[in-house]
Amino acid sequence: MLSVNIPVYNIEVVNLVDDLHQQATKLNIDFEIRVYDDGSDEIFKSLNRILKNKPNVVYSEMEKNLGRAGVRNKMGSDSEFDWLLFIDADSKIISPNYLKYYLGNRNENRVLCGGTAYAKQKPADAEKLFRWTYGTKREAVTAAVRNRSKGFIITSNNFFIAKELFNRVHFREELREYGHEDTLLGYDLFCAGVEILHIDNALEHTGLESAQAFLKKSCMALENLKKIGEELLDGDRIFYGQVNFLRKYKRVTFIIPSRTIGRLFRKYREKMEANLKGPRPSLLIFDLYKLGYFAGIKNR
Repeated sequence: MLSVNIPVYNIEVVNLVDDLHQQATKLNIDFEIRVYDDGSDEIFKSLNRILKNKPNVVYSEMEKNLGRAGVRNKMGSDSEFDWLLFIDADSKIISPNYLKYYLGNRNENRVLCGGTAYAKQKPADAEKLFRWTYGTKREAVTAAVRNRSKGFIITSNNFFIAKELFNRVHFREELREYGHEDTLLGYDLFCAGVEILHIDNALEHTGLESAQAFLKKSCMALENLKKIGEELLDGDRIFYGQVNFLRKYKRVTFIIPSRTIGRLFRKYREKMEANLKGPRPSLLIFDLYKLGYFAGIKNR
């Protein structure tokens, strides 16, 4: 019936697994929960090894780091059952019917994306305010909004797919660093004629990073986006037309040359970062930051 897959890197997932296990048990279905550690520090491995003794849980430690795409592909390949649910480790179950809702909407040629939620209260740690602000304003949106605006975009933190389909269309492992591996998967699914349906079945994202860490990951993601567009897809028009950021970049650079944007970014980067790390981070400034960074790497 159901294989739940949780790739782990430097985080404890015992409570998450317990919550999922309780829901699956109440549904009286055949299930497994796979937890694959992809090179965590020993302290986290020692915390999660208790899961080896839990029924219906498969805990495994990778001999080497496979990367975000590689470990997910391995989990999908190893899974025993016909339906796969992929969940990021820094997630919290917030619906008592989380698994039931996915199973009730399953379709062999449809991928379901449940969405992301955030705590209503601002984080006590001021360094995490920017990540929380971005998440609440840009990521925690309804399925209706996501279905209108996302196109073929999926989010790998919370999606449900038939194993047979995932065997045919899975993550490309050319991307080793963080970012947009799920965008590329969505593109490949779209080209294969697979429906991507966003539903309201969110997980709460609990792993808020500091502003500095989030900016670093955002820049890594833009590097990957450039690689996908230029190298892996060779300028494919469908990809460039569907990815919201690339559409914005094209419109802006039609008016302002990319080299000019890159120079302005280098001039004002520190001031923009100061705002994003401060008490009132501006998402408009973050949008400009990403456009500037992308212009810079496009002109390297």
